[in-house]
Amino acid sequence: MNLVIYAIVMCLLMMTAAPASAEWYADFYAGQSLTLNDDMTVHGPPGLSIYRDTEFDRSFIVGGRFGRYLDRAPFLGLGLDLFTFSPTIGPQQLHIDGCVPSGGCSGGQGGTTGRIDVGTIGVSLDLMLRLPLLKSETAPWGALQPYITGGVPFFMTTVTPRTTAQFRNHDGDTDFSVGYKAGAGIAFQVAPNLMLFAEYRFMHNETSVDLRDAATLRHTSVHLNLDTHSAVLGLSARW
Repeated sequence: MNLVIYAIVMCLLMMTAAPASAEWYADFYAGQSLTLNDDMTVHGPPGLSIYRDTEFDRSFIVGGRFGRYLDRAPFLGLGLDLFTFSPTIGPQQLHIDGCVPSGGCSGGQGGTTGRIDVGTIGVSLDLMLRLPLLKSETAPWGALQPYITGGVPFFMTTVTPRTTAQFRNHDGDTDFSVGYKAGAGIAFQVAPNLMLFAEYRFMHNETSVDLRDAATLRHTSVHLNLDTHSAVLGLSARW
């Protein structure tokens, strides 16, 4: 991740030193996201619990990205990406190691979760590398543009219990963290100054929240790994 941050900073310095001439773009997109199953770690007053292989629901992802490519380096660009998705944890039967909602702390217990809402908003500084193909007078930067992208997102993730036995009286909490994302896609010109694009991206985010019991005022810490695959379609305005 440090290498990605270094590369983005260097490209930003290059762009600020380069002439103002550029191709600007504004993307709007929507699609599906799939967050991979992972263990959920819960540290409450009874002790430590590990909810093995917790399953996250599929969710929509929507967002927009704004940035520019340089005329002097038309393959290189930067973008600011804003997006949101909701990998909610639905009711499911789980294998729980450690303390269980019934109060026991022996290993290898089974249990059922209720619904736990998880909502994520991300803002990412992205490095864009494209291959301009099929250039013409009406498409000076290429009518067909395969591209790859990488970024360093800043995530705001809110976790809110809904129908769980263990967190029956708990309030939700919000965590802020830095992760990473990488993707690849292809854009095709469908009209002057307008392109249609399809993109795959992978994002990683770790979040830790403290859920407060409104009755006892005790806190329960919850840690989640959110490794998410997304496929999106969108429109890109170019000028």
